[in-house]
Amino acid sequence: MRNTKNKITMRYIILSSFIFFLSCKKEIFQKIYYPNGKLNYILDKNADNTKITFFDKSEKAAMNLHFRKDYFTGSIVYDKNHNLPFVDSINIDSLRGPYFYATEYIIFKKDAKLMGTFRYKRNSDFRKVLSSSQPFGIHNTFDMNGEVIEKTEYIIVNDTVYNTKIAL
Repeated sequence: MRNTKNKITMRYIILSSFIFFLSCKKEIFQKIYYPNGKLNYILDKNADNTKITFFDKSEKAAMNLHFRKDYFTGSIVYDKNHNLPFVDSINIDSLRGPYFYATEYIIFKKDAKLMGTFRYKRNSDFRKVLSSSQPFGIHNTFDMNGEVIEKTEYIIVNDTVYNTKIAL
């Protein structure tokens, strides 16, 4: 009798483990190359989330993104370019309807400076989301010392962007 209960319990455990294993979504790791054979980007998919790492021409990581279904999450982080005295980062702020919004910051040695804001169209293809970026509001242009050298105001009407230079 005891041996029969143990067999039933083992079958139940094996069957439950098998069902659990099948229900788990597997992580997908994919490398995408340029036509010349150099690495373009890596997709690291896990359920609805995808980590995307873009590479520059010398195959060094240049940008990191996190994508969920049809929008970016967290920050769009550009890796440090040793030729420039700052780091560039875009923080995702909010989702509203078919769009999501982000703010770009330029981070110099001592402090972060607001570059400007952007609107993106939501889409299940992250490449289309990246290409849909439209500036809006006031954008600052900085010199290498972090001083504002130009301000531009962007207005979006439907899907058209209009801009005006602001005198300093």
